Amino acid sequence: MLDFERLLQDAQNGSLPALKYLGDIYLDGLEENGIKPDLQKAIDCYEKAVDGGMENALLDLGYIYCSGQYMEPDYTKGLAYYERAAALGSTIALGNLGMSFCNGYGVKKDEKKGFEYFLRAAEGGNPDAMQQVSEMYARGIGVKKDKKAAAHWQTKSEEKRRLDEEAVKEEQCDPLSEAFRKNLKFISEVTLDADFANKIFSPLDGMRQYTLGSCEFGSGTIVTADPLCYLQDPKSVTIKGKTIAPGSYPVQISVSESEMAGLRIVGARLRIKDSRAVKYELAESLAQKDGEWKRSFAGFPVECGMACFCDLQAAQSYWRFLEGWYAEHKNGNIYDDYFAALFADSYKKEPSYQREGGDFLMWSNPLDGTQIAMFASGLGDGFYSDYWGIDKDGDICELTMIFMDPELFNTI
Repeated sequence: MLDFERLLQDAQNGSLPALKYLGDIYLDGLEENGIKPDLQKAIDCYEKAVDGGMENALLDLGYIYCSGQYMEPDYTKGLAYYERAAALGSTIALGNLGMSFCNGYGVKKDEKKGFEYFLRAAEGGNPDAMQQVSEMYARGIGVKKDKKAAAHWQTKSEEKRRLDEEAVKEEQCDPLSEAFRKNLKFISEVTLDADFANKIFSPLDGMRQYTLGSCEFGSGTIVTADPLCYLQDPKSVTIKGKTIAPGSYPVQISVSESEMAGLRIVGARLRIKDSRAVKYELAESLAQKDGEWKRSFAGFPVECGMACFCDLQAAQSYWRFLEGWYAEHKNGNIYDDYFAALFADSYKKEPSYQREGGDFLMWSNPLDGTQIAMFASGLGDGFYSDYWGIDKDGDICELTMIFMDPELFNTI
């Protein structure tokens, strides 16, 4: 059963994927959770997702208003959404607009304009639009008859469909792609099994552990983020809802190696106590809104293939460092021109636990010595959850993030 309450909370906190998914649920209902279809709630969710910049929600709204499946068609609204999606490059929206003009759905029938939309969609790589363009050339609809052009677009449509089918078959036959798909489901789980987590951080079954060193937490307020992307933007940073006692705590990573995935960091944890976790709970986050820290979605996004642990004070110092660095390097790239060399040095010191070029670094800020523990996030970009580890006495003993299930990659 879907954790609907968490999805609802994430949507209320502005998570765009959550808003889109919630809209899908309200649109058709979800029997297993006892949720009945609610068109207005679906539209509200999609509109909020659109306002946040999610392009796919434009197509959902266009379909709702134009298809007649959910309401009496309102082509004025629906086509407006399709126009916005088309302006962003959606070939689906371009094709839908082409169909509208060819048939006069919500607009004055204009086959020439319809052809122009279909042609733009075809040139964008849409095989259905390629087929439509071929037929319009063959029949002289919206364009002068041209048998040669019709044959050309028919061939391109068939070739594009063949390539798409081969790509799907290849992906289905590729063990790594299949494992990757399953891992996406794994990292979206809201629970973490204690036995599984302890196995990840055990020197058994092909797993290896390495301690980056101790990281100082001056305030005890913890930040988990992508250090090369979201951590650089104060507006994007979230903090953990629970704090720890100020102090220095070891950061440990667990590494696996397999023929399928190569050498990867499977998980990382901040060891707060030496005790063993007997259960895990999702680490809720707080985001700054209107000058206050308010509840936000759990977990954190990764876009540069990296994750980190650090204190909020270290993050604030990091922002000052970046401001000064970019002032001196107007067109510089902080990774290529600064961090790459530090990660390369890390690899030279510990080549057994990371890939060439470096996968982890305990960075010390030149301004004040505050630290950020940086490490590669398993298979790269995605949205990852983190969890508080609770020991038998009910105390928090660790903050853990798991990037991949090594069993999917034939490691354990």
